[in-house]
Amino acid sequence: AFCGSTYLLLALQCVATMAATNGAKNGANKRKGFQNDTGGLHFSGDKKLKAPEAEGKSAQAKLEKLTQEIASEHFEQAIPDSLKPFAGAQPKFLPKPEIATAEETWKKTRVASQTIASTIALASGVTVVFAQDASKSRHCKALLESASDAKDVQDQAIKGGTIVGMATDWLHTLADDEMAPYPLDSANDRLLIYVGTPGKYATMCIRSDRGAFDKKYQANKLIVLCKGVCMLPIGTQEENIMGIDENAVLEEVCLALKKKGAVGWAFAANTKAAYMQKAFGYPQARAMPKNLEFPEASVGGFDCLAEYIKFTNQVKLAKPEMTVKNYYDTGLTVSVMMGTIVNKAVSLLTDGDGLAMLRDASIGHIISKLNQVTAVEPLSKTKSIYNFFIGDGACRLNGGAELFMHLMEGYKTDSLTNLFIFNNKVWAIEDNLVAEEEKEHVLFNTDFYDTIAEHGRVCICENELELRETLSYLSAMSNKFVAGEASSGMHLVVVRGLNMKLPPVIGDIEPIRKSQEMQFMRSVLGSFAKGCEQRVPIYGCSAFEYIQYLHIFMDEMPEGKKYQYVCGRTDIQAAHMCGFQQPEGKCVLFINDVYGVNSLGESLRFVLSGFGGKQLLVMIWHPSVLKVIDNFHLHRPPMVWPSLGTSLAKYYVRNESDALFVDFESAGPNGHGVTQKVLDALEASTPLVMVNMMPEQECNCIHLDTRVKVRPA
Repeated sequence: AFCGSTYLLLALQCVATMAATNGAKNGANKRKGFQNDTGGLHFSGDKKLKAPEAEGKSAQAKLEKLTQEIASEHFEQAIPDSLKPFAGAQPKFLPKPEIATAEETWKKTRVASQTIASTIALASGVTVVFAQDASKSRHCKALLESASDAKDVQDQAIKGGTIVGMATDWLHTLADDEMAPYPLDSANDRLLIYVGTPGKYATMCIRSDRGAFDKKYQANKLIVLCKGVCMLPIGTQEENIMGIDENAVLEEVCLALKKKGAVGWAFAANTKAAYMQKAFGYPQARAMPKNLEFPEASVGGFDCLAEYIKFTNQVKLAKPEMTVKNYYDTGLTVSVMMGTIVNKAVSLLTDGDGLAMLRDASIGHIISKLNQVTAVEPLSKTKSIYNFFIGDGACRLNGGAELFMHLMEGYKTDSLTNLFIFNNKVWAIEDNLVAEEEKEHVLFNTDFYDTIAEHGRVCICENELELRETLSYLSAMSNKFVAGEASSGMHLVVVRGLNMKLPPVIGDIEPIRKSQEMQFMRSVLGSFAKGCEQRVPIYGCSAFEYIQYLHIFMDEMPEGKKYQYVCGRTDIQAAHMCGFQQPEGKCVLFINDVYGVNSLGESLRFVLSGFGGKQLLVMIWHPSVLKVIDNFHLHRPPMVWPSLGTSLAKYYVRNESDALFVDFESAGPNGHGVTQKVLDALEASTPLVMVNMMPEQECNCIHLDTRVKVRPA
């Protein structure tokens, strides 16, 4: 039992804690800078930045241009020409697994190999680009080694032979402070062979595709070879072949290229040795860089961060044998940061995992990587420097700040590890599709970050000056760490004030108002809420695919007034909430075809257990194919769009009367028939109704049977 004095002590501690919290709420927390060995802070407190001069104004103009470009690429809302026949290479919509047998793989591999060999022979010139994830192939290394960087051979290869080089993503795993990537948008008369996995989000971040794939695709001169699948010209258009042996196809490609003639190095003359040493060996070490310094005038926070990444490249160039890596998460702020780095011709200095996370665009993914490099041996026992960059919206999804404190307290590593969290207090970049900030997407986390800033290894940068001083401090710590003059450790940097001007990118939304999907929503959701005294919850989270439909429905349609939108902090949370008891015994879940589906199991068990009283309507939304790069969409395998929702849900259903599973196509008699089926199921109190809102390219079309013969070897 507690004595009276103990209770008094606890009460005083509570009062002190509340006072500290209230002080933090007013921005009066005791410490914002790192605490050094003598107990002081690394902030000077007596400096002021000069107003932006020519360099700073130019940096700001470039930033605004870059932000607009990224937004335009990320949010493109063009309506595809759904009536165009023979659409060519489209991602495979896969409601059930399809795995090629050994015999099928042999046939498909022979067709792909023979077709590509014939295409190479007829091409006026060939450009072969290897992505980073192709670097483990012996054929990749052999072809790169066979390329000549002598100027006369390069000129000959450009005229009618083969040009071979590394893709931009691979270059961003190699240390370089003066990058010169090979431009993919070279002349349309050359055949482009891309070996490895492209990624829609990754190409946007590293500014690599920029429409090159679309130009080659339209010219019927694009080949993309990934693991198990390839895109290639067949007849008059591009097609995708699933189930190939990628190594066997690549071997045939190399044999065909040898017959083609001269093989030249894609980059500048006499640079091959330097690239190959970085990629496959150890380059000659340079001198260690000096501690980071900045000009007196403001240049903007993004430019400062780019200079810091340049510094990490210089450390790696000075210590080739040492692990120096940077990891970047998904989100607008980090994307703009990456674009700024790329535009300064500086390598992101990441690795294969960093690129895979950018291709997948899995929000919060780098926090799991932080956990791995801290907890797994020998990674944690290897002298290393790691930097992680993430927005506060993404960070919260994977417990980023809490995990960082856990790792700092519980693990001892031989690494210098820095986590940068951009505290913008808002998430959901898709708000720019509806021209306003959804209140559900605001983050109330100022008190949280102010509170943890009391720790000596946590600092908050409120402005560019404090960010500069922090980056200079970390650069000095890195130099001391490399020299053996400083111990390993972890730092958390909370960055505020990195704001960008991003005008709404909403396009023409009138077709959405008049769409079959909106009619379906009004009819079905209107019927579902009939008789309810309370507003029915619509749960959701990641909303790119449906936010415009939901926004118009809630704001403009009378049926929307019967609903309340509840945004989960994560897709897992949204899926969890739909399984609980609801005010009126019913609710709706909006999810896309990949994120939320993985979290549905628990709620489906909740809804389908017991003897009634719950009803759940699930609507699964998909993106549309607008560009060639959509064949390599985030969160999906190359050229394949898995549609797991209905297959997953069926594992939890025992009786046909307990669930309805339907596909909704946006027009035609099927759409109207599905509407009535759903209405009937809702009226019958069917516990689970799941509607797959089919993507545009799968709606109201037929698949023609095409045969390509396997020629004898």
